Amino acid sequence: MCESASLTGHWPGLKFRGYQFKLADRPDEIDQVHRLVYRTFVLEIKQHPDPGGGRLIDKFHHKNRYLVAEREGQVCGMVAVHDQPPFSVADALPTPCVLEELVPRLLEVRLLTVEPGRRHRWLFGGLLWAVYDYAEQLGYQYLAISGLRERQAMYERMGFRPLGGPIPRGEAYFVPMLLRLSELGERAQRTRDGLARVMQQQVLLSLTSRST
Repeated sequence: MCESASLTGHWPGLKFRGYQFKLADRPDEIDQVHRLVYRTFVLEIKQHPDPGGGRLIDKFHHKNRYLVAEREGQVCGMVAVHDQPPFSVADALPTPCVLEELVPRLLEVRLLTVEPGRRHRWLFGGLLWAVYDYAEQLGYQYLAISGLRERQAMYERMGFRPLGGPIPRGEAYFVPMLLRLSELGERAQRTRDGLARVMQQQVLLSLTSRST
């Protein structure tokens, strides 16, 4: 088996509309991630019981990497990724080994969340672009998610396909889904390409301002 890309690869991150999309690598960023996950998945959608303390440490924390949207030191949005079995989505599949056959080209994407006051389409789009860019640069070919049942249609427009029916987790229902990056949905491609153009324009403006 190939060595895990997430353990050996480097992702430089990106900037967009005043936000820095990066890998969380400081203790204060990781702490903010735990607090944001708690507010979303314990208090808001009630997927998990309240562990107390205002933090929820994910069961895969030891192998997660966190892509965060940060502004002025504040983590405003985040998504967790990892590429090592076991995968959370496998719990909902009749034949979980189907995912392990895709290793090491498979990246599981989990815990997508944005602070309520910052839930703008372009911030979600920025996190989508960050996941795509991370996966593409490190050589992944597939993305696996457990998508909220209420958002299944949105994920399907992005190109995700269900691998099974909804399963309950706490008070929420999640659908196991898989995306082949080469089959990214048209809407997601437009989001990705639009963000890419804006980011390229920002780079050019930055270079122009430095040369004058």
